[in-house]
Amino acid sequence: MTNQSQHYRWEWTLQSSPQAIWPFFADTNRLNRDTGVFPVEALREGDGRNQNARHHLRYRLPLPLTIDYEEEPFEWTYPYRYGVARHFRRGPIKSMRFLADLQPQADGGTRLVYQTWVQPRNLLGRLATALAIGFMAPRRFAQAIQQYDKMASREIAPYLPGKAQLVPGGRERLDQMREELIAQDVDKALLDQLLTLVLAADDLTVSRIRPYIYADLWGAPRRNVLELFLWATRIGLLDFQWEVLCPLCRGAEDRVSSRLGDLESHAHCHTCNIDFNTSFENSVELTFVPNAAVRQVERMEYCVAGPEITPHIAAQQLLAARDRRVIAPLLEPGRYRLRALNLPGSQHFRVLADGRGAAEMKIMVNGRTWPEEETILAPLPKLQLQNETDEEHLFILERTAWSDQAATAAEVISLQRFRDLFANEALRPGERIGVGRLTVLFTDLVDSTRMYREIGDAPAFGIVMDHFDVLREAIDAEGGAIVKTKRHHYL
Repeated sequence: MTNQSQHYRWEWTLQSSPQAIWPFFADTNRLNRDTGVFPVEALREGDGRNQNARHHLRYRLPLPLTIDYEEEPFEWTYPYRYGVARHFRRGPIKSMRFLADLQPQADGGTRLVYQTWVQPRNLLGRLATALAIGFMAPRRFAQAIQQYDKMASREIAPYLPGKAQLVPGGRERLDQMREELIAQDVDKALLDQLLTLVLAADDLTVSRIRPYIYADLWGAPRRNVLELFLWATRIGLLDFQWEVLCPLCRGAEDRVSSRLGDLESHAHCHTCNIDFNTSFENSVELTFVPNAAVRQVERMEYCVAGPEITPHIAAQQLLAARDRRVIAPLLEPGRYRLRALNLPGSQHFRVLADGRGAAEMKIMVNGRTWPEEETILAPLPKLQLQNETDEEHLFILERTAWSDQAATAAEVISLQRFRDLFANEALRPGERIGVGRLTVLFTDLVDSTRMYREIGDAPAFGIVMDHFDVLREAIDAEGGAIVKTKRHHYL
């Protein structure tokens, strides 16, 4: 029969552990690109809200043909398994399902099993599946996974080389900008790392450069790297972008602005179906991209909801009404919460560094109440999830702490370097956005008038300037910024 389901199974033995390979192989946006999947675009239908994080997507084909499909929410258990199903509205394929299992091995490596199920709609679909998945995909997957294994083992840089589309004269501009930055006394080694990134990394990598990630990778102080990126933006090597992150899924969707003045105090997340207040402390992150006068960056999405798009989520499972499921995620020390996407409330957990805690736990969700106490869990707990309601629910187990690899707006705007280089960056008049906790210091010189009278104007003025220099150094050393000066006062 032409519509009989087709099943494909591939296996690889990797040097890296499941924890090490997960950030690369579970980055489904990159995996899809590297294995030849067409880019996608999200479709907003009806009120734009997604039921239990389902997405309506369309492949962007180089043909006068549209292929639309509904994507079920990704399900995963860090760092051992993830999968997703897609249902096509028309065309030769009816549905597809993918499942990846990462099994730890005694030697510290991983046995990776990747399976695909395809339900063709007709003979064309069966032939297309045999060609694309049966013949072409194994080689592409093997090549990508080999690269990921090397990146996870730190044998090569943690990004794939790309064909950088430098604009005409772009190389000459880069050389000139390098000299300009050296003149500003930036670290030459860090500068060359940045230039290599701009020249060598693929478009997916450079379309959203997070400075703290590269500071950790390069073994450099985060502030030094951030200030280098700010200098690079000031001279036109990079552009910065302010991303407004949802407090639940922590994604930016299309909430990206090139200016602080474009940010609004309220935002909406279509995936989580929530409105939220913007906060500089957590929900606004500064990222960077090469300036278009140097390099053209093609922005494409190949997946909108994989595990590494929301890396703070340790497990996500879709349970039908009255369904139950057992999962065993690997949890790092810290605080977690379990919630159901469309239900109020949550249950809180904590994982201790010494490994003490419950090894097994049954969690029943009835849609009315959650346990109030915080439960201590073991690092690898066996959790039995039970949906006691009459509707399906998406269960999400997530770390409550925000990533410390984000250059938040609260940190950035408090830097003296930012204020010096981008004095015009400010919120729109009347816009109020929370900043969390900040320390405000006001200084004044006591009896300055008497000092001028007793030692004279010129010596007194010199002392005032020296006092300002001492304050600047102290404020700068603590990562602060001078907001205003007036006579002998600092704010």
